[in-house]
Amino acid sequence: MSDGTRHGNYERSFVIRRATGDDAAELGELMGELGYPATTEQMTGRLEAINRESNYLTLIAEMDDEVIGMAGAFAGLAFESDEKYVRIIALVVKKAFRNRKAGKCLVEGIEDWATDQGIKKIAVNTGNRRGESHSFYERNGFEGSGIGYYKRL
Repeated sequence: MSDGTRHGNYERSFVIRRATGDDAAELGELMGELGYPATTEQMTGRLEAINRESNYLTLIAEMDDEVIGMAGAFAGLAFESDEKYVRIIALVVKKAFRNRKAGKCLVEGIEDWATDQGIKKIAVNTGNRRGESHSFYERNGFEGSGIGYYKRL
């Protein structure tokens, strides 16, 4: 995995690293940019629970000590095959920092984590309204393969 690795040939480089409890406030802001506002307290609780689970990963993209993006994923078992897979469950880069390869490097960090576990498949769902995201994933080697449905209970 790319823990603490510097990336970028732009105005400044950025670092991809694992999230810690100290990142809760920034993660809450990023969730808001993704359309899911969260308080620092909510993110602290979520991050504590997620970080206790070895099959979850939360990565941070940081530039000049500012959190500019994050990616969250989990490794799971499949019913349709004997393979494990990784699912990206959150990926966001602050609007002011998009198109600088931070998102690509976050995905590469998840790919490294998956590869380290012998996992060869990564899945992601993205909403119909997120055309930019669809293009991003396609540029990064993902293939569209279906429609997701959700039901709130």
